[in-house]
Amino acid sequence: MIDSTKSPDGRSSKKPSPLIRVLSQVRWPVLTGFDADKVADALAERIGKDYPLRERAQEAQFLLTPEGVTQQVGGVLHKFTSGDGAWVVTLASTFITLETSAYESHEDFIPRLASVVGQLKEHLPLQRWDRFGYRYTNRIADEDDVRDLKQLFDLAVVGTVGLDFPDTIVHNVGETVYQARDASLLVKSAFLPPNALLEPTIPPVPQRTWLLDLDAFVNGPSSAFDDAEIQRQATVLSKKAHGFFARVTTDDFRSRFDV
Repeated sequence: MIDSTKSPDGRSSKKPSPLIRVLSQVRWPVLTGFDADKVADALAERIGKDYPLRERAQEAQFLLTPEGVTQQVGGVLHKFTSGDGAWVVTLASTFITLETSAYESHEDFIPRLASVVGQLKEHLPLQRWDRFGYRYTNRIADEDDVRDLKQLFDLAVVGTVGLDFPDTIVHNVGETVYQARDASLLVKSAFLPPNALLEPTIPPVPQRTWLLDLDAFVNGPSSAFDDAEIQRQATVLSKKAHGFFARVTTDDFRSRFDV
């Protein structure tokens, strides 16, 4: 039997996954006497082999005011990036983030996260976390795929973009928070015109796009901050987001994209 998803050279004929990034962030309370530069230097010695590129930046904060969106300078960020640029560790005074544009699976991602947090704990008296998040950002950018959103996703998540309305949509942004005993899920969808910016951490592209952003999270305070708890909690969050994504994608989506 010929696999219709394979080309003659054996490669998949499906389109690449629309997943453009995955990140996980662990936040903790403000710590007395926190010296970000010293902690970053110590962390660099421990993770420098895997994340050799280092950068010091300022956190950008955006506020919605009556005059519009204004930007304020936040705290210092210490970024450590892998040699290929696909993995980034970001350290601030109240959080650490692991982000990648080369996500393969939670079985690959979660041990990396636990390792980074474990290395940080060698230099910080972290006893608990206040928020733990695991976030997936998907972007549909091909014009044919944007046109076929109603065939690729459940209409409940597509929202008014899925209506047969004759006028052209300029932009559409929707947000829903689901809460359960094990975790909560923040779902954002956005239909954006070319070069539009939804948030500064997602670079715009020169064509119209549709974004589906899934942020599974739990709020603390937690009772434990060890390696086993980090891995357990991250697994719960990953499954929460993945379960939602599987629920709102169609068979057409799965036959079109390599997921």
